[in-house]
Amino acid sequence: MEDNNYAINECLSAPGLAIFHAGSATVKYANTFSFKANGRVSASITTAAAPALSTATLVAPFPNGTATAPATTLAPQMGRTYALVGSIAVSGSSSAGAVFSWLASPDYSASGDLVNFGNVPQPSHAYDCVIGAVSILNLNTVANGTTFTPGTTALDTTSITTTYQDNYAITGF
Repeated sequence: MEDNNYAINECLSAPGLAIFHAGSATVKYANTFSFKANGRVSASITTAAAPALSTATLVAPFPNGTATAPATTLAPQMGRTYALVGSIAVSGSSSAGAVFSWLASPDYSASGDLVNFGNVPQPSHAYDCVIGAVSILNLNTVANGTTFTPGTTALDTTSITTTYQDNYAITGF
């Protein structure tokens, strides 16, 4: 029987995605964790701030065939899901340290407080692992016009619903 364990990219312990601190626009991993990507295991990652959400890129397929960054703001009554991706770069026969980045889903209609983790963008490389997801719903009214700006607007702002989900001990992320 063939061992396909190398094909499962997953967190080996819970990263504990959370807001960095009250009033912050930054996500952190609150726990020490490691992950596996393409059979390689990362070194332990300690508690730290994740990259800014404003650095996120869209994952293919791209709208109109053009690679673009997601819209800089999230309009009222819209949602966006971000996937924190850990990459283990390979150089020859050894692994380099883990590098983190964000992928963003296209914006979607926010239906009340319904979080849809079916929108979690997936990386396209075998050496990438989804560490977890952050779903942001801008529940401001269209008449109010208040937008959410990644990397600037606090994640715990009134009328912004932020939900964090670790990719640990779950299937189908």
